[in-house]
Amino acid sequence: MSTASIRRGIVAGIDGSDSALGAARWAASVAQRFGEPLHLLHVQPNGSGGDYGDPEGLLDAAETAVRAGPGGVEIERDIEHGTPQKVLVEKSGTARMLVLGHLTTTEWQSMFHGSDVVYATNHAKCPVVSWRGEPPPEAVNGRPVAVGVDGSELSAKAIEHAFEFAAFVGAPLVAVHSWTEQSTLTYGEGSRFIDWDDYVKQQTALVAESLAGWRSRYPDVEVTHSVERGKPEEALLEHSARSQLVVVGSHGRSPMTAAVLGST
Repeated sequence: MSTASIRRGIVAGIDGSDSALGAARWAASVAQRFGEPLHLLHVQPNGSGGDYGDPEGLLDAAETAVRAGPGGVEIERDIEHGTPQKVLVEKSGTARMLVLGHLTTTEWQSMFHGSDVVYATNHAKCPVVSWRGEPPPEAVNGRPVAVGVDGSELSAKAIEHAFEFAAFVGAPLVAVHSWTEQSTLTYGEGSRFIDWDDYVKQQTALVAESLAGWRSRYPDVEVTHSVERGKPEEALLEHSARSQLVVVGSHGRSPMTAAVLGST
């Protein structure tokens, strides 16, 4: 079942930062393409003083920034009180997408101080966009949508959302799959005698199988794939330089676990 049939609204988190304003403008362009309302959300932590600014003023600034962009977008706004992480996850239960300003802390800082972006990404019930880039995009465009493919159930969900997004914005899709010797069952002394060309063909077949059903469902989406040897995070970062969006599944790791074990 498509997320379009059970969820409504593109939710943009507003916290007064320039990143949040940029994220709201990008979210507005997505809302316009999807024919969805844009929901500007500010969460005022319980017991907070004036450090977070005037909530209505923050939303006014965000709405002004959004209205300077593409027209025809229905705008809703809301102020919630509570823990930002909890409120964002609650909103994800009915939203079609959450769009948040990019993470400004390191993995270690997030581990000790917490990160709304990391928490929402790992616990949300809808896709979460961490808006970022150099220069950061102001609106959706025709650049490719890259999606990480590894054959897992979470990867399948990522593929679903990537195809849906690409179809709505008229962008091509690039399926990215990478592997290292350590990630194969043949790693070790015996790996020297493996025909890696044949292995690449097997991995290419895995990618094709993962995409097959969605290609027939979205026949207008131009699809290519990249199967390469290397670390997944490095391959995705390379593709991000020429993509407007990178779509990956979340394994739900805590910041502590991610810092120790690694997180794509």
